Amino acid sequence: MICVIPKANIRKIAVYVNSGRMTMQQVKNSLGCQYILNGGLYDMAKFAAINHLTVDGKVLSANGNPYGYGIKDGGLVFSYGNNVKAPTFLGAYPVLVRDGKASGDAAPAGLDGFRARSCVGVTRAGDVVLLCDQTGRSLNGMAGELLAAGCDTAINLDGGGSSQCDFDGKALASSRVVHNFLCIWTEDAPAETPDKKKVLLIAGHGAGDPGAAATIGGKAYREDTEARRVVSALQKRLGGLCAVYPTDRDGYQDYKKGTLRAVARFQDYGFVLEVHFNAFKAGAADGKTKGVEVYVPKGGDKTVADKLCKAVSACGLTNRGVKDGNLAVINTAKSCGVPACLLEVCFIDDPDDMAVYNAKFAAIVEAVAAAFGAPAQPQDEAEAARAWVMAQGISDGSSPDRAATRSEVWRMLYRMRKTE
Repeated sequence: MICVIPKANIRKIAVYVNSGRMTMQQVKNSLGCQYILNGGLYDMAKFAAINHLTVDGKVLSANGNPYGYGIKDGGLVFSYGNNVKAPTFLGAYPVLVRDGKASGDAAPAGLDGFRARSCVGVTRAGDVVLLCDQTGRSLNGMAGELLAAGCDTAINLDGGGSSQCDFDGKALASSRVVHNFLCIWTEDAPAETPDKKKVLLIAGHGAGDPGAAATIGGKAYREDTEARRVVSALQKRLGGLCAVYPTDRDGYQDYKKGTLRAVARFQDYGFVLEVHFNAFKAGAADGKTKGVEVYVPKGGDKTVADKLCKAVSACGLTNRGVKDGNLAVINTAKSCGVPACLLEVCFIDDPDDMAVYNAKFAAIVEAVAAAFGAPAQPQDEAEAARAWVMAQGISDGSSPDRAATRSEVWRMLYRMRKTE
């Protein structure tokens, strides 16, 4: 599938780094762009760029073929090693068209032959050409098609299972979540509304403070790790409905330094959700050690908190209710005029709670997302399978992207036989 976008129609071009690991459609819906195409090569295991990539002045990778496009003055500028000093630069691997002719550059090992491919080119007039094909194509074949579309320069982007695009409603989908996308807007974006419709997600603990911890069934749990797991999953699920506390910072560290309010900018958001896990406290008045509960600042609105409690408890956890809490983050949000609550997902040291949490993780995330207005979506098959093997005691569900050893496979097969 190929399209030519006239320079006069282009309002904005950007490279989006998919740190939230969203699907292409989620990214497109979140950004509101009309055209989106998978971008440069990346290491699938590390989920990091491996060709030249600079975004908003930050160099994410400087490896591979140095040719590429800088985004400058509203267009794409062909350049060697970002000599044009563009704030955003997307590298090529390899160059397909140079000076109106096929470059003939050899493909690196693993990228040659016939495979699905994505490419971007620019005509002498500055029009942008996007090409995505999920059938087996050679570099020479793609170069010929780009030349026929009038390209003066063109580069090969990532290919194979990463090849995916949506050209103003005409899409080629892929199940693979990719690291970065080239995005183009051809319509004036609606006037920016501050992120008042967005939820700011903050994962509790960290900065040397792991929070509560427990070992259940031989598996160790830490509150800070699980809170970040929940927030990461929520970010993927909510997409453009949320933002995450700056990922290169730590909320607890900033709180201790007294800089939390300035960094978080609570006033820019419509709601603040802090995620934690509970732990049993000896001598607790109610004598209960299980379930979900939510804290709001004293005198704060409890509407969302109540929805959260009911939705999460419906996954199989006890509803411990909504309570007033004199807690730093949500109090700070309230002082900025922003509603907030602290979600205690369940008791990290209770075997029953953690069994529900592990087996129903996807459902719990879905319940929280629904409380913030996310439309329902079918459960991801991989997550459903993970939940099933955990519920059956076949696997603990950890390290889903790591290859299993033969010994691990044997043990899983043995456990599966015992469940028959």
